[in-house]
Amino acid sequence: MLILWGILAAAILLPLAFLLGDKGMAQLASPRAWLGPALVTLTGVVVSLAYLRRRITLGAGGLVVRSTFYTRTVALGSLRLERARIVDLAEHGELKPAVKTNGYSLPGFRSGHFRMRDGGKAFCLVTDSSRVLALPLRDGALLLLSPEHPRALLDALKQQAGGSTA
Repeated sequence: MLILWGILAAAILLPLAFLLGDKGMAQLASPRAWLGPALVTLTGVVVSLAYLRRRITLGAGGLVVRSTFYTRTVALGSLRLERARIVDLAEHGELKPAVKTNGYSLPGFRSGHFRMRDGGKAFCLVTDSSRVLALPLRDGALLLLSPEHPRALLDALKQQAGGSTA
């Protein structure tokens, strides 16, 4: 996140520095001079707020994953919980998202829709690649999540899925 704010500060300050060096203070009085930095600031604020929007909820409707600009709801019946596992993506490279198709990513953070190395689809909310809950879906896609306590979420999913079939 610090890198993002550094880029944002450079994008705001560099155009202003060029304006000051070229035409002086009179140019800064123009509303046009502030349009670029204002748009960059607004974009940075929106992206930062989106980064903070992360929630995994387990309810009667299934598993709801809210992440940045994306929300994915998965019915418990569509999860293949018998094949779910907690992995370290550094050790399991085949599960590491390869291509961002409609997502948001920063170093150490992936959110949204990705393609896997084998061409399969995945919806990701990965904040810590050393503890990722990999949840295969019946349609062949994959959910990759980094909850605070992956084992607790997996146990809760299994418990709720077992209770809904009884």
